[in-house]
Amino acid sequence: MKHREKPVRIKLSPAQKDAIYALPLSSQFRIVYMDAGSGFSVYQHILVDAWAPDYAQILAVAKAYAAETDCWINPEMDQNVSEVGRRKLYPGIEDNANPDLKTDKYGYIDVKSPHNKRNIVRNANLACTQGAIAVLTDLALEKEEISQEELDKFTERIFSEHNRNYLGDPNYIKQEVHWFIKGHLIKCNRSKKQ
Repeated sequence: MKHREKPVRIKLSPAQKDAIYALPLSSQFRIVYMDAGSGFSVYQHILVDAWAPDYAQILAVAKAYAAETDCWINPEMDQNVSEVGRRKLYPGIEDNANPDLKTDKYGYIDVKSPHNKRNIVRNANLACTQGAIAVLTDLALEKEEISQEELDKFTERIFSEHNRNYLGDPNYIKQEVHWFIKGHLIKCNRSKKQ
């Protein structure tokens, strides 16, 4: 009996990737999911690596956002991509940031799935360095669940005055942090939970 082989990843040169990034944005994305209730869609960039370890998590979160807004899954851009291509795909994002998602309603979103609860605040801070709102998931937690009480405490710690870098600057500057817990999106801001 012959086993089915996994499709082979196609390796593209920086020049080939730049040619794709030069296309109109509408040609760079395709619909991978449409929410039946809302009619909103998840669009995926043609260079997204569907074999990436976190792809299933990113797709699950994108589908949840499609219940209320269109959502785009962005590719991982390497350092060799032209600045023109980067600015086209990520307008308003500085440096070499690569947020996982973009939504019409919330802007850039970066999906973080910590393996243990000790890393939740650090993961939120890392998402913020991507110029994005953090969406923290329970998808990689092993044998742990996040209770509502813990979610509230972690949210408070993320927004806390004590969450600062060595220069005294806030680590998390966004006004919202999102959670994807047990398959549901929960949106929190500095003043109240939505």
